[in-house]
Amino acid sequence: MCPECRGRLRENAQGADCAACGRRYARHHGILDLRVFPDPYLGLDEDRARADRVVEVLDRLALPELLEHYWSLSASTPPSMRPGFVRSALRAPMRARRVLDRMEADGLSLPRSRVLEIGSGTGAFLAEAGRHLREVTGLDIALRWLHVSRRRFRDRGQVPPPLVCACAEGLPFEDETFDAVVILGTLEFVRDVDRVFVECARVLRRGGRAYLTTANRHTLGPQPHVRLWGVGWLPRARQAAYVRWRGRGDFENVRVLSFRELDRLAARHFRDRRIEPAEVPEELRAELSGPERLGAAVYGALAAQRLFRPALRRVAPEWDVTLTKSG
Repeated sequence: MCPECRGRLRENAQGADCAACGRRYARHHGILDLRVFPDPYLGLDEDRARADRVVEVLDRLALPELLEHYWSLSASTPPSMRPGFVRSALRAPMRARRVLDRMEADGLSLPRSRVLEIGSGTGAFLAEAGRHLREVTGLDIALRWLHVSRRRFRDRGQVPPPLVCACAEGLPFEDETFDAVVILGTLEFVRDVDRVFVECARVLRRGGRAYLTTANRHTLGPQPHVRLWGVGWLPRARQAAYVRWRGRGDFENVRVLSFRELDRLAARHFRDRRIEPAEVPEELRAELSGPERLGAAVYGALAAQRLFRPALRRVAPEWDVTLTKSG
């Protein structure tokens, strides 16, 4: 479906044409580019050029080496932070498995379900879910990341699922197409959260669910993306300058929500909302400093007790969010 006018697309080897508005969309090494605007970090032409550099080495670098190569191309990412980003991408399948467990606990029949991941990145959820779901589709605004994810599937001996380059605010799918939508660590990077929720509700079937993990602006711990204390408590206009001063890269295009903001936006489009403190995985605790590890242990012990969970929702580093469309 055309993301501009929602007309039907006529696909061909070069791309796709919209029968209604006449807009043309190109393919880039097999991936259809349906974006209506670029991602916050690279323009459309810059992204395609970066994707070309990924494709050049795709056949000869395994995923860990490809990730190291990719981050070496990013001038805006401090070298000191690149190894952490690589480690995060490599342990991402563990987070994916936890999301699948949440789906099963909610009674979703995985072998019969169609699921869309928004912000599929390096393909960790797609690779894990592909072994259990009837159909899974990956969508990302960054063409370069979709090509990086192809290496993960090759390393695992899997056929890549459908991969689409598009904006979360303009999903190129018909109404009520999916049983579930997954958004992991992406919501804080979109232009318009409300519009993303509109689109998620539109493409979900009645009773379908959106599963999210997203950071909390008002956490008492380090901000998960840049590992700095107190970022979210600053006025939004000053956060990027503080992160830059501390040598932690570009925070200009990150907008982390508070509990109240997230719940208010989600309530406009979803009947039921579960916003729970996310656990700090054991594999991540091993990378924390001594005081951070102690804090994570205390947080984990409190989160395991129902009595403390409502209070922890306000100050947790991240949330596991489940949004249900009216049935």
